[in-house]
Amino acid sequence: MRILSRTIFAGGIMEKGSTTYLIGTGGWEHEAYDNCFYPVPGEESLEKLRYYCRFFDTVEVRPAFWDDSLTADDARGWIGAVAANPHFLFDVKLHSSFTHKRIMHPNKTRNVRSLLHELAKSDRLGALLIQLPYSFTNTSANRFHLVKLAEIFSGFPVHVELRHESWHQPNLMSFLSENQLHPVSADLPRTRQFMPFITEVVGETAYLRLHGRNERGWLIDEMDTRYDYLYNRRETLELKHRLNALSRKCRRVIVIFNNTTAGKAIANALQLKAALREERTVTVPAATLQAFPGLQDISHPHAAEDSLFGKTYKEAM
Repeated sequence: MRILSRTIFAGGIMEKGSTTYLIGTGGWEHEAYDNCFYPVPGEESLEKLRYYCRFFDTVEVRPAFWDDSLTADDARGWIGAVAANPHFLFDVKLHSSFTHKRIMHPNKTRNVRSLLHELAKSDRLGALLIQLPYSFTNTSANRFHLVKLAEIFSGFPVHVELRHESWHQPNLMSFLSENQLHPVSADLPRTRQFMPFITEVVGETAYLRLHGRNERGWLIDEMDTRYDYLYNRRETLELKHRLNALSRKCRRVIVIFNNTTAGKAIANALQLKAALREERTVTVPAATLQAFPGLQDISHPHAAEDSLFGKTYKEAM
């Protein structure tokens, strides 16, 4: 999705620059999506991805966070599955051993780099996402760890999500820029000492992760409850304004809805697409309309029942 806007760069203002918005969700394989998105529940991963890319232009590769065996072979399968969408990009979530255990094994590093290289050479890589836990505070040891990660994955677009507010310092953007790292702007509940929403951009790509605002879920630290949140219309418009502000500072904006519990990320991602199109309608799968009837207002009619193998489905671009 490309929107014409005034885009501000360090060297001045680009009049009517073209800002590309890539909207997707945190993963495509959630079981909850079988009940509110996929027309045929229980399909294989690549078949689901083939369907998913008809509605969205990006996705976070969540399995990479816990499966350290993924390599270029897996990337080639993903690339083949999204062939019908020339704009589609993958955002690979770095394995937890690097981010949470802070251990860097050579074999795991080679696997990650081979996967990223395969995606990059096919122009299918959006970002390498380094999501740090809340416990990763702004200390000299942790800054050194970030510098080492930047060195290990140099040559790839590396975006960092810092969750503790101790990182909210005036020199943060300079530190990231000096190490060829890019910030992630995260939408989180107004609780704990969470990092506030980042309004700055390093480079030409902004990355937003929208986790929902379920304060109770984050306080009791239950995974399903944490991401059980549906952004309402007012909040969707607020997100749109944030996107518009960021788009003046970059050429591309990656937007990931991570409120995946009960498939709510699917509904919100479609709503934001419609909002960015100035309330024009978008294609909404029949299963999603049934699960979220409130999407009827943004859904344009389509004749055929959604099918992974049926008639060609009109892509919502």
